[in-house]
Amino acid sequence: MANESLMVIAAIAAKEKRDVATADVAGAYLNAEMDEFVLVKFTGRALEIICEVNPSFKAGIRKEKGRDVLYLKLAKALYGCLKSALLWYRLFKGTLEKMGFKLNRYDPCVANKDIKGKQCTIGWWVDDNFISHKRPKVVDSV
Repeated sequence: MANESLMVIAAIAAKEKRDVATADVAGAYLNAEMDEFVLVKFTGRALEIICEVNPSFKAGIRKEKGRDVLYLKLAKALYGCLKSALLWYRLFKGTLEKMGFKLNRYDPCVANKDIKGKQCTIGWWVDDNFISHKRPKVVDSV
């Protein structure tokens, strides 16, 4: 969401005396499925940790220039992958649309929905959300 959008929706929330909440979606990218073939290379301590977590991975360890290496296919979007932000955006936007929210035509990271006769607004920057509505229970339920 653009800074200007945040300022406008915060001003509207203040003017209309809306209840406001902020929320972070923990591990947001991990909710999105990776839609292309991406391999992750594990070496050193990261390799040791992942094999402690799942010992069956040891069977896939290979030698590369004398070092142990493990390649795993990425199943979920992961921070650091270029496509992950887009995959997360599509998932989050789609979820809001399924809930009946309509995207703002001027900022694709702001959405509105009429709930109980009043406008509910959600603005987001990656996985950080700003939610407002006149009724606190609506904010809590969104």
